[in-house]
Amino acid sequence: MISPNEISFNTLYESYHPLMENLSRKMLAAYSLPDSDYDDLVQEAAIALYTAASAFDDSRGVTFGLYAKICIKNRLASYIRSRHANASSGKEISLDSIEDEESGDITPEQLVINKESLKSLRSDIDSVLTEFESSVFWLYLIGASYKDIARALSKPTKSVDNAIHRIKVKLRKLLKSN
Repeated sequence: MISPNEISFNTLYESYHPLMENLSRKMLAAYSLPDSDYDDLVQEAAIALYTAASAFDDSRGVTFGLYAKICIKNRLASYIRSRHANASSGKEISLDSIEDEESGDITPEQLVINKESLKSLRSDIDSVLTEFESSVFWLYLIGASYKDIARALSKPTKSVDNAIHRIKVKLRKLLKSN
């Protein structure tokens, strides 16, 4: 039996499949990759979409569409960079090796501790930032440009620049106090 979450993701996947294909084609062209890499890029894009859907927080003031697009672009760029790095070192990379590297030898206890630490850090960060700064911070963290952040939040680019400066000051203080 198919769960409601699977149906929802399948619907989301179908809606965003043209975007994933388009971004994959652009990356193929931009990095002069062989056409045989296209399917791998689309698969990476699908993984990024799933991750974006799982991590999306609508209280951040950003549309899911922009968030998903940024996540997909970043995942594709990371995948291509790792392929280029491994190709120049003479080491071939596959999706299986990426998954193995990400999982490592982490025990379930370490995974729980890591998740709790991350949740605590996120809470600490949100407690020192204003709502606007928090929205800017999380978009900046996923690799959005100042211009993209300004557009997503309907603010001037200078406001985003100022917010990032304030965020850096506040986070330095937070890190020093911990």
